Amino acid sequence: MSQHPKNIIKQLIYVVFISIAVPFLLSFLNFLHPLFDSYSHFRIHLLLLLIPTMLLLAFFHEIKNLLIYLLLVLLASLYLYYLNQPFKPQLIDQDKNNTIKHIQFNLLFSNSKMDKVINYFKESQADVITLQEVTEEHRERLEELTRELYSVELQGEFPYLSWKEGAYPYQAYCEFHSIVGAVAILSKHPFNDEKSVCLQGEGLQWSQIFVKKEPVNIVSIHTHWPYPYAQAEQIQYIKPIFKHISSPMIISGDFNAASWSHTVKEIEKHSDTKVIDGLRWTISLKKQVPFIPNFKLAIDHILVSKEFQVKNIFVDKELGSDHLPVVTVLNY
Repeated sequence: MSQHPKNIIKQLIYVVFISIAVPFLLSFLNFLHPLFDSYSHFRIHLLLLLIPTMLLLAFFHEIKNLLIYLLLVLLASLYLYYLNQPFKPQLIDQDKNNTIKHIQFNLLFSNSKMDKVINYFKESQADVITLQEVTEEHRERLEELTRELYSVELQGEFPYLSWKEGAYPYQAYCEFHSIVGAVAILSKHPFNDEKSVCLQGEGLQWSQIFVKKEPVNIVSIHTHWPYPYAQAEQIQYIKPIFKHISSPMIISGDFNAASWSHTVKEIEKHSDTKVIDGLRWTISLKKQVPFIPNFKLAIDHILVSKEFQVKNIFVDKELGSDHLPVVTVLNY
């Protein structure tokens, strides 16, 4: 006996609903297994599929079940609204009169627009820049920022050539991966060489800088992709370093993880920092997922210790990478 077409459609929608709902719900158990944390990175995308699917199911049911599905749609929509909130500027306390401008940027190992990147950094007037996917070719260009050549007329017709301090004279690099390159920190302010650690091969560079003679700890981080890749193991390896880093602290980088993921929560917990609020789409996956237009992820984050208040944070313009730079202005 053949089924009614309406029942067939209903069953197909149920299959779609379950295939979306299961990973969505498992994402809230991301502390149990890295696979579930992988699901949490796509929580917004799953919601965008789940809501219309539940709406379709609602109209295949009698009034009682229809109301249940509509209630689920309402709850899912409210949660989507909650996740999709932009950053709201904070009222800065009067005693927070020191300012740091910071840029976080994954360069992309194949970035060929380094002239554009260099000019952007020079014009930004940022105090400190954290970078990921810095290749040897990139490093050669970035080291141009340590000094500038200029000439001074001395006696008669003979000029004297000398080096002038560049926009970012203090630079630290830490090799992460042979293909994608290093993590790095560029600073206008001097380093404390006694407070600097490179976890080579683990994607973490810590450098302490002196801003107006006061120490500020900067961490540049790049994690692997989540499960089935080695992100969870990497986080376990790097967590102990944070007990050696005191406040004030800024941790920034390409986490390859959403801000609500277990990965980011673990870093928050062990560093006593908090990720800056607000959803920021920082990477476009049009090359990796060409069949889904405008597919983006929010995986570049800035975590700060309690001394800082956030005056502003925004995603800036394209600079030859699949990631976009994130600019933050902090008061402390």
